[in-house]
Amino acid sequence: MVSMWQEPASALVERGEPGWAGLWELLDAAGHAALTLSLAVPLGAGVDLAFAAIELGEARDELEWAREDLTARAPVRLGPLHIGDSVDGARRVVGRLVEAAIDRALVLDDGAITPDELACLGRVLHKLHAALQELARAAV
Repeated sequence: MVSMWQEPASALVERGEPGWAGLWELLDAAGHAALTLSLAVPLGAGVDLAFAAIELGEARDELEWAREDLTARAPVRLGPLHIGDSVDGARRVVGRLVEAAIDRALVLDDGAITPDELACLGRVLHKLHAALQELARAAV
């Protein structure tokens, strides 16, 4: 069985908010999902997933420091990990959210932004690529 997270994640990727708010939503959902998943897998993979969650949380924090209006946003959650869910499927869902966040950050980079915002996006992209590496290591 694939993950029950697939449908809400797809909706977030395809119909989520544009711009900075949409990037924040992707990071929030992916970070929480990675942490949730880290608690449901064997220790080795769980550690890698926890590190991915940390990278995603730090990327979200970077956005919040650059754009303080994002701190008031409601959290975005995919829901619980269900007993019948495929752990690998759930990991792929998190990866899809991270890849969508990378795409969103690159689009923001093309807009008229300040030098501080551009530096923020550079740091966010670095964290997102690190999270993808951790997710790849977590393959169970």
